[in-house]
Order: sequence, then C-alpha cells, then structure tokens
Amino acid sequence: MRNYKLVISIVPLIVTVFLLGFYILPQTEVEASIKSEKNGTRIISRNPSSIYDADMKNLQALLPRNISDKSFKCLAQAVYFEARSEPFEGQVAVAYVILNRVKDRRYPNNICGVVFQNEGRRHHCQFSFACDGLSDKPYEMSAWHTAQRVAGGALKNSMSDVTAHSTHYHANYVSPKWAKHLQPTIQVGHHIFYREDL
Repeated sequence: MRNYKLVISIVPLIVTVFLLGFYILPQTEVEASIKSEKNGTRIISRNPSSIYDADMKNLQALLPRNISDKSFKCLAQAVYFEARSEPFEGQVAVAYVILNRVKDRRYPNNICGVVFQNEGRRHHCQFSFACDGLSDKPYEMSAWHTAQRVAGGALKNSMSDVTAHSTHYHANYVSPKWAKHLQPTIQVGHHIFYREDL
C-alpha cells in the first residue's frame, strides 16, 4: 500500500514534466512536417494549430503512413468520449492505453478493434461509449479538436508512453473488481491507470 501511495504521489510530477515536452515539441515537428502541394511546390504550414481544425483528410498528413483515417477517428473518438472532461495529460494517457492494447496480443491488433471491442454487448464493452446506445458523433467541437490533437500526437510519438504500459484505467470514484489484480501506474485527473503484469 505504501508503494502504491508513493507511485501515485511522485509519478504525476514526472509525467507532467514529460507531457510538457510532449505538448511543446510536437508543435515544431508539426509545423515542419505538414506539407501541401501547390503548383508542384511544397509549402510548410506556419500555423500548425489550424491543421487540427481541418478535416480528417488534412489531419492524415500528420500520421504515420500505416494509420488510416478510420483508425485515427476511432482513437480520437475514444479520447473524446472517455476523457474530454479530463486535463490534456489525462486525455493523452487514455490514448496510450488504447495504443498499448493494440500492441498486446490479448487484445485486437488494430485501434478500431480495441476501441469497439464487444460493442454489441450493451454496457459490457471495453470503452463505455461504444456500447451505451448513444450516438458516437462528437458534439462539442472544441473538445473534438483537442481529442484529434491528442490522437495525432500519441500516434506520432507512439514510443513515448506516459502510462508505463498501462492497459486499463478507471475513474477514481469507482472500485472495479479487476483493479486489485493489476499494477497501478499513475493517476491523472480522475483516472487511475493500471498495467497487466504477465
């Protein structure tokens, strides 16, 4: 119990410093990497934030080539519906949980498969928004743009996992039975994150 409290109290400081770099550094990368063709000449965007306000086609330029529009949208939807009320760092952490599951052989091997796993089982899926019977279309545009930005950043920096390989999380006001069998890694905002040690 003492180790758990130590992790919960120290790690957020380390993660905050790391995430600050995660947030600032990609801005310059985005500015340098988002290019468009105009009369055969490459033009570098001078306002990277405007890219995040663009449609999915323009956002695709930010992503690794093996990431489809559909995968990007699935990740952004999960961030939006699961964590839009959380701080930016908490949204990033949720994105990494999904990416960690994609890498884990116990889960589907693609983003949409992870996000919508068991979507046909009402209130028994992995991410509650996927099977709650409500629309999966974002309605708060500012929060949706932030979720897109988080998804793009996490996909670009997929090796910079801020959750220490977490595959689970829950809100701090609930106590799911599965949590006692996993290793807590960090708390960000109202979410506590966990790793499955084999």
